[in-house]
Amino acid sequence: MAAFEDCMGNGWVSDGVISASDAQAAQLWRLREGITESLARYTPYKNDVSVRISAMPAFLAETQALIGQAYPHFDVVWFGHIGDGNLHINVLKPDDTSDADFVAQCEHVTKLLAQVLARFDGSISAEHGIGLVKKGYLDSTRGPAEIALMKAVKRAFDPEARLNPGKLFDA
Repeated sequence: MAAFEDCMGNGWVSDGVISASDAQAAQLWRLREGITESLARYTPYKNDVSVRISAMPAFLAETQALIGQAYPHFDVVWFGHIGDGNLHINVLKPDDTSDADFVAQCEHVTKLLAQVLARFDGSISAEHGIGLVKKGYLDSTRGPAEIALMKAVKRAFDPEARLNPGKLFDA
Protein backbone atom coordinates (compact mmCIF):
# COMPACT_ATOMS: atom_id res chain seq x y z
CA MET A 1 0.00 0.00 0.00
CA ALA A 2 2.86 2.38 0.82
CA ALA A 3 4.39 1.86 -2.64
CA PHE A 4 1.06 2.65 -4.30
CA GLU A 5 0.64 5.79 -2.18
CA ASP A 6 4.19 6.84 -3.06
CA CYS A 7 3.42 6.45 -6.77
CA MET A 8 0.26 8.52 -6.36
CA GLY A 9 2.15 11.18 -4.41
CA ASN A 10 4.81 11.44 -7.11
CA GLY A 11 2.20 11.79 -9.85
CA TRP A 12 3.22 8.54 -11.53
CA VAL A 13 -0.22 7.01 -11.02
CA SER A 14 -3.42 9.02 -11.29
CA ASP A 15 -5.85 6.37 -10.07
CA GLY A 16 -5.86 2.75 -9.07
CA VAL A 17 -7.32 -0.09 -7.06
CA ILE A 18 -5.69 -2.51 -4.68
CA SER A 19 -7.74 -5.66 -4.21
CA ALA A 20 -9.23 -6.25 -0.79
CA SER A 21 -10.04 -9.93 -1.40
CA ASP A 22 -9.22 -12.90 -3.60
CA ALA A 23 -12.53 -12.42 -5.42
CA GLN A 24 -11.74 -8.79 -6.17
CA ALA A 25 -8.22 -9.75 -7.30
CA ALA A 26 -9.73 -12.30 -9.71
CA GLN A 27 -12.12 -9.64 -11.02
CA LEU A 28 -9.24 -7.20 -11.57
CA TRP A 29 -7.30 -9.88 -13.48
CA ARG A 30 -10.33 -10.51 -15.71
CA LEU A 31 -10.42 -6.80 -16.52
CA ARG A 32 -6.68 -6.75 -17.28
CA GLU A 33 -6.87 -9.85 -19.44
CA GLY A 34 -9.74 -8.32 -21.43
CA ILE A 35 -7.87 -5.16 -22.43
CA THR A 36 -6.51 -6.52 -25.72
CA GLU A 37 -9.92 -7.83 -26.78
CA SER A 38 -11.63 -4.57 -25.84
CA LEU A 39 -9.23 -2.61 -28.07
CA ALA A 40 -9.66 -4.84 -31.14
CA ARG A 41 -12.45 -2.74 -32.67
CA TYR A 42 -10.08 0.27 -32.75
CA THR A 43 -7.55 -1.52 -34.99
CA PRO A 44 -4.63 -0.90 -32.63
CA TYR A 45 -1.06 -0.68 -33.84
CA LYS A 46 0.93 -2.44 -31.15
CA ASN A 47 4.38 -2.06 -29.71
CA ASP A 48 5.79 -4.22 -26.93
CA VAL A 49 8.66 -2.39 -25.25
CA SER A 50 10.68 -2.58 -22.07
CA VAL A 51 12.59 -0.09 -19.95
CA ARG A 52 14.10 -0.15 -16.49
CA ILE A 53 11.38 0.30 -13.89
CA SER A 54 13.19 3.29 -12.43
CA ALA A 55 13.14 4.98 -15.87
CA MET A 56 9.49 4.25 -16.61
CA PRO A 57 7.95 7.57 -15.45
CA ALA A 58 10.42 9.63 -17.49
CA PHE A 59 10.12 7.28 -20.48
CA LEU A 60 6.32 7.51 -20.40
CA ALA A 61 6.35 11.30 -20.12
CA GLU A 62 8.82 11.73 -22.98
CA THR A 63 7.10 9.20 -25.23
CA GLN A 64 3.62 10.59 -24.61
CA ALA A 65 4.84 14.11 -25.37
CA LEU A 66 6.62 12.98 -28.54
CA ILE A 67 3.66 11.01 -29.92
CA GLY A 68 1.23 13.76 -28.90
CA GLN A 69 3.30 16.38 -30.65
CA ALA A 70 3.74 14.37 -33.86
CA TYR A 71 0.24 12.87 -33.95
CA PRO A 72 -2.19 14.77 -31.71
CA HIS A 73 -5.11 12.89 -33.29
CA PHE A 74 -3.88 9.54 -31.92
CA ASP A 75 -5.25 7.97 -28.78
CA VAL A 76 -2.65 5.77 -27.12
CA VAL A 77 -3.48 3.04 -24.61
CA TRP A 78 -0.65 1.87 -22.34
CA PHE A 79 -0.79 -1.27 -20.27
CA GLY A 80 1.47 -4.13 -19.38
CA HIS A 81 3.65 -5.66 -16.75
CA ILE A 82 4.94 -2.51 -15.16
CA GLY A 83 6.54 -4.47 -12.33
CA ASP A 84 9.11 -5.84 -14.80
CA GLY A 85 9.32 -2.81 -17.08
CA ASN A 86 7.24 -4.25 -19.93
CA LEU A 87 4.71 -1.97 -21.64
CA HIS A 88 2.22 -2.64 -24.39
CA ILE A 89 1.73 0.56 -26.37
CA ASN A 90 -1.42 0.50 -28.47
CA VAL A 91 -2.04 3.35 -30.92
CA LEU A 92 -5.74 3.42 -31.81
CA LYS A 93 -6.72 4.11 -35.41
CA PRO A 94 -8.79 7.28 -35.82
CA ASP A 95 -12.00 6.72 -37.79
CA ASP A 96 -11.08 9.38 -40.35
CA THR A 97 -7.66 7.90 -41.17
CA SER A 98 -7.16 5.36 -43.95
CA ASP A 99 -5.52 2.06 -43.10
CA ALA A 100 -2.49 2.87 -45.26
CA ASP A 101 -2.00 6.31 -43.70
CA PHE A 102 -2.43 4.87 -40.21
CA VAL A 103 0.19 2.17 -40.77
CA ALA A 104 2.64 4.70 -42.25
CA GLN A 105 2.14 7.06 -39.32
CA CYS A 106 2.51 4.21 -36.83
CA GLU A 107 5.73 3.06 -38.47
CA HIS A 108 7.01 6.58 -37.80
CA VAL A 109 5.79 6.28 -34.19
CA THR A 110 7.83 3.07 -33.89
CA LYS A 111 10.93 4.92 -35.15
CA LEU A 112 10.32 7.62 -32.54
CA LEU A 113 9.88 4.94 -29.88
CA ALA A 114 13.15 3.30 -30.88
CA GLN A 115 14.97 6.62 -30.49
CA VAL A 116 13.51 7.22 -27.03
CA LEU A 117 14.17 3.63 -25.99
CA ALA A 118 17.82 3.95 -27.03
CA ARG A 119 18.18 6.97 -24.72
CA PHE A 120 16.62 4.99 -21.86
CA ASP A 121 18.61 1.81 -22.60
CA GLY A 122 15.33 0.02 -23.30
CA SER A 123 14.24 -2.51 -25.88
CA ILE A 124 11.85 -2.19 -28.82
CA SER A 125 10.78 -5.72 -28.01
CA ALA A 126 9.93 -7.22 -24.66
CA GLU A 127 8.09 -10.44 -23.94
CA HIS A 128 7.19 -11.29 -27.54
CA GLY A 129 10.67 -11.11 -29.03
CA ILE A 130 11.83 -9.05 -32.00
CA GLY A 131 10.02 -10.97 -34.73
CA LEU A 132 9.75 -9.93 -38.36
CA VAL A 133 7.97 -6.64 -37.70
CA LYS A 134 10.64 -5.21 -35.39
CA LYS A 135 13.64 -6.96 -36.97
CA GLY A 136 14.90 -3.71 -38.49
CA TYR A 137 14.99 -2.04 -35.07
CA LEU A 138 17.22 -4.57 -33.32
CA ASP A 139 20.37 -2.48 -33.73
CA SER A 140 18.65 0.59 -32.27
CA THR A 141 18.48 -1.00 -28.83
CA ARG A 142 21.25 -3.61 -28.94
CA GLY A 143 24.92 -2.93 -29.52
CA PRO A 144 27.24 -4.74 -31.93
CA ALA A 145 28.66 -6.97 -29.19
CA GLU A 146 25.19 -8.08 -28.09
CA ILE A 147 24.11 -8.80 -31.66
CA ALA A 148 27.33 -10.73 -32.32
CA LEU A 149 26.67 -12.81 -29.21
CA MET A 150 23.09 -13.49 -30.33
CA LYS A 151 24.36 -14.63 -33.73
CA ALA A 152 26.97 -16.86 -32.07
CA VAL A 153 24.29 -18.52 -29.94
CA LYS A 154 22.12 -18.99 -33.03
CA ARG A 155 25.04 -20.60 -34.92
CA ALA A 156 25.86 -22.85 -31.94
CA PHE A 157 22.34 -24.25 -31.74
CA ASP A 158 21.48 -24.06 -35.44
CA PRO A 159 24.69 -24.31 -37.50
CA GLU A 160 22.79 -25.12 -40.70
CA ALA A 161 20.29 -22.25 -40.22
CA ARG A 162 17.27 -24.55 -40.48
CA LEU A 163 15.32 -23.12 -37.54
CA ASN A 164 13.35 -20.01 -38.52
CA PRO A 165 15.68 -19.05 -41.38
CA GLY A 166 15.74 -15.30 -41.91
CA LYS A 167 13.41 -14.69 -38.97
CA LEU A 168 15.88 -12.58 -37.03
CA PHE A 169 19.21 -13.08 -38.77
CA ASP A 170 19.76 -13.83 -42.42
CA ALA A 171 21.02 -17.38 -42.95
